[in-house]
Amino acid sequence: MKKITFIGAGNMGEALIRGIIADGLFTPDAITAAEPDEARREKLEQELEINTTGDNREAVRGADIVCLAIKPQILDSVLEGISEDITEDHILVSILAGVPTRRIEDKLGKKVRVVRVMPNTPALVRSGMAGISSGRYAGPDDLRTGEEIMSAVGDVLRVPEELIDAVTGVSGSGPAYLFYFVEVLSRAGVKAGLSPEQADLLARKTVIGAAKLMEETGLSPEELRRKVTSPGGTTEAALKTFEKLGFEKIMEKAVLSARDRAREMGKTDK
Repeated sequence: MKKITFIGAGNMGEALIRGIIADGLFTPDAITAAEPDEARREKLEQELEINTTGDNREAVRGADIVCLAIKPQILDSVLEGISEDITEDHILVSILAGVPTRRIEDKLGKKVRVVRVMPNTPALVRSGMAGISSGRYAGPDDLRTGEEIMSAVGDVLRVPEELIDAVTGVSGSGPAYLFYFVEVLSRAGVKAGLSPEQADLLARKTVIGAAKLMEETGLSPEELRRKVTSPGGTTEAALKTFEKLGFEKIMEKAVLSARDRAREMGKTDK
């Protein structure tokens, strides 16, 4: 069985580790997590029975796949530390927002096979949505390897790398938009006379139920919206208010802002 190393074992790294173990893609003894936090290493060892180390170079040696699950701001220092140990035989799976594969390839100075992924936080409950693309030197098998890993925590969509930042704007940052919507819907409920507890429960369960309805029926959001919107009814009145206040334009600007910030991060966070 191939061996995989995670450079960084925060929330997303841990979610991926748990997912690939649950799916039987890797056994715990084939997984190593390089993590500077000793308490976190002990937790992962005890709960998941994987190998851990505080030494990135040690973690990379002997691995077939290296997953970069760190903050983009420390990428260059991490790559400098492992550059001598990374070879063209490794597959590098990067889940760093805003970091193009070329930046990793150029920093390492090798024809390293990089697969770029943009996951999102529902991966923590194995309901994620990720975009995936390959770098200059990654082949079809490398891309499939990345897809197998990400499929352990949700769904995966192949896109050209130039669209990964757009993926960030829609699904990468998208969960926060929904959380914010629930916050605002709940506060509106309070203004309508509900208690904070009542409004919070109604808002949460409404979004969860609507998402489940969309998932299980397979109907488009537009069709589901039409089904629940009676002419002259309460829902139509609310939706007309959304339209009047420019809700669609607000969402468009938000997505493009996230996309553009991802592009900026790829250029400036070095």
